[in-house]
Amino acid sequence: MDQGQIRQIMSGRRRGAFALLLRAGLWAASGPYAVAMRIRRWGYRRRLFPSKTVGVPVISVGNITAGGTGKTPMVAWVVAQLSSAAANPAILTRGYKGGASGSDEAQLLEQLTDAKVFVNPDRCKSAVAAIDAGADVLVMDDGFQHLRISRDLDIVLIDATNPFGYGHVLPRGLLREPAGALRDADAVVITRRDAVQLQALGELRARLGELAPSATLHLAMHKPVAVIDEHGRRAAPETLGGKKVCAFCGIANPEAFFRSVADLGAHLVCTCAFDDHVTYTMDRIEQLARSDGCDEAELLITTQKDGVKLRGIGMGRPVWQLAVQIELVEGQQELSQKLSAVARRIASPPRGV
Repeated sequence: MDQGQIRQIMSGRRRGAFALLLRAGLWAASGPYAVAMRIRRWGYRRRLFPSKTVGVPVISVGNITAGGTGKTPMVAWVVAQLSSAAANPAILTRGYKGGASGSDEAQLLEQLTDAKVFVNPDRCKSAVAAIDAGADVLVMDDGFQHLRISRDLDIVLIDATNPFGYGHVLPRGLLREPAGALRDADAVVITRRDAVQLQALGELRARLGELAPSATLHLAMHKPVAVIDEHGRRAAPETLGGKKVCAFCGIANPEAFFRSVADLGAHLVCTCAFDDHVTYTMDRIEQLARSDGCDEAELLITTQKDGVKLRGIGMGRPVWQLAVQIELVEGQQELSQKLSAVARRIASPPRGV
């Protein structure tokens, strides 16, 4: 069962007795998990579980749902803000599902930023390595649930199109922990705010105001900024206009990517969604080639995250990438000021972990 089918079951779109029984079983399993996650965060809040300080400021960029909120472009934006404030940031990432060539997210962060990227499931060890390499501020990619390191700023992303993961924690829904965890956020960024109606956005803002009363609220969009052809040349995203394209990706929110391609005026003759963090094998490339309508496409289009995993792999026709950046459309100055305030706390020497 692939991730698309799992999401259909979680969301309730899949009907029938089997889906109903499976949802019931997943709901039963999610109860103990939710309790465990509440106890864990409560223990850190009460200092029953220690959070280590590393001697330099730490900024976390994370979410409360499993994937698809835009953490990677947000980390790149945060790093750019810190660099403009004369800081020397480093990025800590766990390297989820890293293959022989490494984590796709780590490779993309290296491509999008000038910061050094340290990959290790043990963020404490990578923090030591980053500080030893000269970093004076650390940015934790996907760090909201990583409570072992004390942080100076917690930025949490909420996808406007599915803010609370179908309303249930894993495995019944996509919530990594109950939504009450947002109480610990310092800044909440609603991403893809342009993909929902104003009424839904207003209701989400009100709900987040209840869940995270101490956090500042910011609105953001995923803005296409370029298309990158098979030779690495960049062109305006509108270059896709009128072209027959086959869009494919292996990300947590494929529909958002397909919508972005269509909004640029491309004629989508084929779409193909693989599982998040997919490894591109010959079988999968052949699966893509067999997709309905793929033979009509002038070119293939994918994400930059997928692009780093396709280096050296022949696809039989041009493969372009859509470059996307986070654009803060409300509250950018306030969030920039928060980051500048963290940068001003830079002090040495570090105390170590």
